[in-house]
Amino acid sequence: MKKYVIAIGREYCSGGKEIGKKVAERLGIAYFDKDELRERSREIGIDEGLFEMFDEQPTRSFLFSVVMDPYSIDNAVNSGKVLEAQRRVIENAADEGPCVIVGRRADKILEDVEGIEVIPVFIGADIEDRVERYLKSDASDKPRNARRFVEQRDRERASYYNFLGDGRWGKASNYAMCFSTSKMSEDKICDVICDYVKSL
Repeated sequence: MKKYVIAIGREYCSGGKEIGKKVAERLGIAYFDKDELRERSREIGIDEGLFEMFDEQPTRSFLFSVVMDPYSIDNAVNSGKVLEAQRRVIENAADEGPCVIVGRRADKILEDVEGIEVIPVFIGADIEDRVERYLKSDASDKPRNARRFVEQRDRERASYYNFLGDGRWGKASNYAMCFSTSKMSEDKICDVICDYVKSL
């Protein structure tokens, strides 16, 4: 298998990003999350604002765009520029070789790309553990109701993933592997993912 992508979907504050980084380090492959993909969009000449219009929360982004500039939604989304920009950035990253991509619906974007083996993984955790992780994070301006905020971020991610898809964000049948960091340590999850990849 020449090229593969470990595409990690995750519930908010479940540890998916941290697991993605560890897996990439162990396998010696590239790692991409929001920040790295933003940088890649600059490198290949895509407007950063265009790439981030969805930002894994399409409802809020769409409303903001319509309020701020009613024509931007027509010009960018209806013509497919937003989706095309995200597809180009993700395919560009994957084309360079094996990598881990966190979020951005990479599994669905790449699933029909010839020559790339997509390994979809989903990371979740109990809501109590995710709220605790969020409260311990360095996020600024934490809301009073942290649980509501965490659950809202999950709804936004599900909305983003399902926007043009099959409505299966977080459903086990949509992934090669699903894990809960409430039930298994991050290191053990990394072991399983790496062993699976090495067996292909």
